[in-house]
Amino acid sequence: MKMNDLKIPGKFLSSFILTQEFKRFEEFVNSCVDYRYIGVCYGEPGVGKSLAAAYYTKWREELTSENLVSDISLENSSMAKICKGVFVTVPVTNTPKTIRYEIHRRYFGYGSSVAKANGITDLEVRVKYANSFCPLVILDESDRLSFNSLEEVRNMYDYLHFGLVLIGMPGFEKRLSRYPQLFSRIGFAHQYKSLGEDEMRFVFPRIWSKMGKEYDPEYFADYEAMNTIIRITGGNFRLIDRIFSQICRIMEINKLQTVTKEVVEAARKCLLIG
Repeated sequence: MKMNDLKIPGKFLSSFILTQEFKRFEEFVNSCVDYRYIGVCYGEPGVGKSLAAAYYTKWREELTSENLVSDISLENSSMAKICKGVFVTVPVTNTPKTIRYEIHRRYFGYGSSVAKANGITDLEVRVKYANSFCPLVILDESDRLSFNSLEEVRNMYDYLHFGLVLIGMPGFEKRLSRYPQLFSRIGFAHQYKSLGEDEMRFVFPRIWSKMGKEYDPEYFADYEAMNTIIRITGGNFRLIDRIFSQICRIMEINKLQTVTKEVVEAARKCLLIG
């Protein structure tokens, strides 16, 4: 398990944690790409589905602006070479036209970027790559898609032959069964789960060090504080991030040097947790 830089404004955890659950997600997405299937990923809010998808694809919106004629910058060329696919967050208000536009402009920008990054200069060849080179489209917040928008996604999938991953909340996979033409094309399903207790005990000492503290399993206050955080968060990434943000704030205000159970409980009272 490793932690890698993931620049997200306003987040205490600025690194992406490579957990066993992410490895399972990675295998699931790889299968969708290899077989050009539709995959459905579902899970409780805050477990890390969106972060996992963003980290896997390494998508950058800057690639959307690329066209077939102009030269690509060194920065965008580097992005295109490591990018594995397109990542789209479904708008709250969406129509088939909106969805087609949001997917196609990223799809075309990705293909154009990869063609130019690979040194292709012939315009006809660039056009071919731009329309066929994208291996993967991930749609986050897919619960928002209406029936007609889902049909548009299916039509684009049939026409462009990319691997497709739909990410949503629990129950989304059951809702899709009401649309037989789309449902019959789904090859894989994956439930994204929260961190297990063993993983949390492995990760938390690294978060302690991010706060400038050293976790000592032999020191009862540290041990008790960790158990309290595990109990409160249940391995939910979003809750872990929020509670550590509050712990840091409380320690800074009160000029405390040690994370204790009392500090964690005080941080818990600052949060709305269902």
